[in-house]
Amino acid sequence: MKRLETAVKTYKKVIVTNHVIEVYEYERMPGGSDFSAKDDDYDALDLENIKLEPKEDRQAERRQQTLRDARNTARRLALMNFDSGDKFITLTFDPKKVKDESLLYSLDFVDKEFKKFIQRFNYRFDTKLKYLAVRETHKSGRLHFHMLCDWKKNLIFEDEIREFERFIGEKVWKHGFVDIKQLDHVDNVGAYIIKYMTKNVSVEFFKGKKVFLPSKGLERPIVYKDYEAEQIIKFYDIETKKEVFTNSYESEYLGKIVYKEYNLKRG
Repeated sequence: MKRLETAVKTYKKVIVTNHVIEVYEYERMPGGSDFSAKDDDYDALDLENIKLEPKEDRQAERRQQTLRDARNTARRLALMNFDSGDKFITLTFDPKKVKDESLLYSLDFVDKEFKKFIQRFNYRFDTKLKYLAVRETHKSGRLHFHMLCDWKKNLIFEDEIREFERFIGEKVWKHGFVDIKQLDHVDNVGAYIIKYMTKNVSVEFFKGKKVFLPSKGLERPIVYKDYEAEQIIKFYDIETKKEVFTNSYESEYLGKIVYKEYNLKRG
């Protein structure tokens, strides 16, 4: 008798962030809130209340996973809220303009100055800036900022950009140097900004702080699971698209997990 082959059931989650589609396939069905909840079970924006594994040997792994999750959240927020034509602004500190140079290693100080910068920017240009900022450290350990924002000023010529850099540096930022780039040919602003996120730091460095600084009201990506995920895959005809990134790994609880990313702007 011919043996009938049965298809292996996989469980899917799809995250739609504008033109970037992420597909997760799980060998075993995630249980509880991992699969049935509308949102993730923790907030990657808030690292003050981290849920750690009870065994000490799992704490470092869990903390690093939390940082990776925060990077993914930042990447998706960037993709959902910004696009080519928006601005990428870098704010750096000139130690000569700060009375106590040790402050440039302090999250409390630099975050406070960044908040003041946003307030002055909105007042000076009569706007309400939508932004997503990340911190990066120099080799010296001093902090600076990279920011995606929806500033609508159309800057065409290089000399005009340099003029605004000087003006914003002196009148709005007031602490050092400003670099402005227009994202005219970037089709994945999420990947663009997270490469600047501070890496290889302990989670204690961010204790009580957000890993990145978002403005209020940023749109979140849409998460589809199980049946809805299958329908979204059909809607976008994903199987005919080429992956821009794929990876697979083993999970103790979920078995094999396959991750695929598609960028619809790349055909």
